[in-house]
Amino acid sequence: MIPDPPDRVILFTRYPRSGHCKTRLIPALGPEGAAALHRAMTERILARLKALAVHHPHRLEIHYDGASRAQMASWLGHGHHYRRQAEGDLGCRMRAAIGSHQGRMGRLLLIGSDCPDLGTEILGEAFAALVSHDLVLGPAFDGGYYLIGVHNKSSPLVCETLFQEIPWSTDKVFALTKARAEQHQLRCHILTQLHDIDTPDDLRHFPYHPHPQ
Repeated sequence: MIPDPPDRVILFTRYPRSGHCKTRLIPALGPEGAAALHRAMTERILARLKALAVHHPHRLEIHYDGASRAQMASWLGHGHHYRRQAEGDLGCRMRAAIGSHQGRMGRLLLIGSDCPDLGTEILGEAFAALVSHDLVLGPAFDGGYYLIGVHNKSSPLVCETLFQEIPWSTDKVFALTKARAEQHQLRCHILTQLHDIDTPDDLRHFPYHPHPQ
């Protein structure tokens, strides 16, 4: 039996149901188009994680919302580990996801599905940085972050300090998170700044986006 690799990647996504995902893109794409774009971006990052696993074995967990486990497996395949996201705001959900692995992981990356430029090189850099750093952050141009990485020893302090009282979905998320990490003397590695695809204006940063039929 092949042992479970100690490194983890947690992917946050939701089922691509029309009208229930990427709702801020509906004015530009319509409900079907917004759902199709979300589907395409999730499948894109999964392909890159599969490529990463060739050189950096890891356990992938898909933390989902908006559907049943069976529906997620029917969409993305039965060979993945699925877990429903916790209740609460984004901070609560990330804290629960990372906290569930404390004491039984090596390094862990938590990412979303809406950053099309996130590739294997950056993911590999994030894993490598956690050898000498406590925390990795991937800043987004909208003021949030597209990736957070921790290792087993730093994860308790990260969970205790970085996810509470943050104004999620604002342009202050990354700056406040970084400042709080510095306040608690967490050694932080900052990745390349990338674009998330959240609003109609963001679509210019994605080379292709599907349209409704």
